[in-house]
Amino acid sequence: MPGTPANDAAPRQTRLRDKPQQRRARQRLDAILTAAEALVEEMEAEAITTNLIADRAGVPVSSVYRYFKNVSAVFAYLFEDLNEEIIAVIEDALAKSQPGWDGWVEGTGSIITRLHGFLVDNPSYWKLLLVMQSSQQLRDAKAAMIDQVAGMLSDRWAQGMDGFAGGDPKLVGRFTVEIFMSIETRCAQMRDPSDVDEMFVELVKALEAYLSLYLNKVPPGPDGRPAD
Repeated sequence: MPGTPANDAAPRQTRLRDKPQQRRARQRLDAILTAAEALVEEMEAEAITTNLIADRAGVPVSSVYRYFKNVSAVFAYLFEDLNEEIIAVIEDALAKSQPGWDGWVEGTGSIITRLHGFLVDNPSYWKLLLVMQSSQQLRDAKAAMIDQVAGMLSDRWAQGMDGFAGGDPKLVGRFTVEIFMSIETRCAQMRDPSDVDEMFVELVKALEAYLSLYLNKVPPGPDGRPAD
């Protein structure tokens, strides 16, 4: 859900023009973001204006411009807001993944399934994916998200966890995320839920086949790292 960021949150690409200090100001910012998310779910993102956001939020349009330069800035901030929830899902899944010779299959499948479920439950995120190439600000926000998730995977694999071997963990981590985001962006364009489900099944197969080239190359020890 939209909200003002925690003070210790990961650095954002999108900065507010004015940081809300008082409770009323924070509530107004939350109302703007909630309105923007609702509009993204209801209509084409390209048709959304600052006036529409202000009307839905019940605030003057000057309040929108107080925090955001334009609509793209609102979208980018909302995208990053939702990304924080995605990162939390990934961190939780990684923390619960079981080390072992076969553990990576179940763990990877769990992460993919939970991420896909989050996107299905948050249709505004899918809609935002379709406009992420429309401005440099949005492209930067998407690139930062991909870098962060890829970094989480590559840091894990650089330690040899999941039996990683035979490749560059940074490259494999990034390619894994790029595959996922590319297919999810395509899913966002589909109107038939059954088509989305079928595409998701193939996505899981593709990622498992790709990752099998690098994971579990050697039997891991009890901590999930390769045994000596």
